Amino acid sequence: MSKQPLPEGSVPFTDILGYDGYMQTEGAIWQKRVYYAVTDRGAFPIAESFGFEGPTDYSVDLDGKDWKELAANVQYGGDGRRDVFVYQRRGDGIWKGVLDFSHLPNHDNWGANSVTAEYDPEKSLFRVRYAQKGTEEPGVLETRGLGRFRLYPYKP
Repeated sequence: MSKQPLPEGSVPFTDILGYDGYMQTEGAIWQKRVYYAVTDRGAFPIAESFGFEGPTDYSVDLDGKDWKELAANVQYGGDGRRDVFVYQRRGDGIWKGVLDFSHLPNHDNWGANSVTAEYDPEKSLFRVRYAQKGTEEPGVLETRGLGRFRLYPYKP
């Protein structure tokens, strides 16, 4: 990492998406965290997370290649909905992934809060809970890896 001083309030990290750098977390009740890689080209954002209970992020190997991915459990400020993002470093930059909810069995898709998702670090899996048609019991789908994610170039 560069020998320049870190911005005030920053926390250094090593080997997140194959980079060393720092993270900045802002907010008290609802917090947002941004990860910055530091290279000889300077500092640039590589991932972000947010939530009411503080960001909960995990550097994990989801594809068995090159660098570990970053799984970020997030919670939206407007409605409190929980979701998970995955950030992946590729040769052409950082990619951000979101779970594809389009093929959940018996999904009662009444809006954004009909689905929640999280990464469970103890079981090394993603857990999706969703409203089902005809029952009060939520559907639960557990999945590993990146197979159910749609990935696209990360734009901070």
